[in-house]
Amino acid sequence: MNVYLVPALEFSPVVFERLLNQIPPSRLDEALTEGRFTPREIVAHMADWEPIMRARIQQGCERPGSVIEVFDESEMAVSHNYARTDPWEQCLLFQRERQITAAFVRGITAEDRAKTATHPERGILSVDDLANVLLGHDLYHIEQLSAYL
Repeated sequence: MNVYLVPALEFSPVVFERLLNQIPPSRLDEALTEGRFTPREIVAHMADWEPIMRARIQQGCERPGSVIEVFDESEMAVSHNYARTDPWEQCLLFQRERQITAAFVRGITAEDRAKTATHPERGILSVDDLANVLLGHDLYHIEQLSAYL
């Protein structure tokens, strides 16, 4: 496993908190681009998706060859009321959930890292791939938040 993976996973919520603290409260509900999340929604999305992403990694370890369930993130944003959440509470929730994920990833064996699961839209992914998807997801949303600075 990449030696930087777990430290990077642990540091991402810190970056989100730092960015969130730099965004003026008046801009928390502003979408810079049509169809993209606002800062408030981004943080709620991260908190909401962390257990889903962790479950996918666990699924790859525990049920190799299984098919990953796909969710509609826009639908979840509405049904989970992201627009009405407290972004600092959501940031804390994201931090707690990510600590659980990082601890799980830290304990994945070499044998488990090579196991795979199938994502209906992305194809066959190894457990290593699924863990690394978290970092890509983090960076995508860090880019979004940093655009507000």
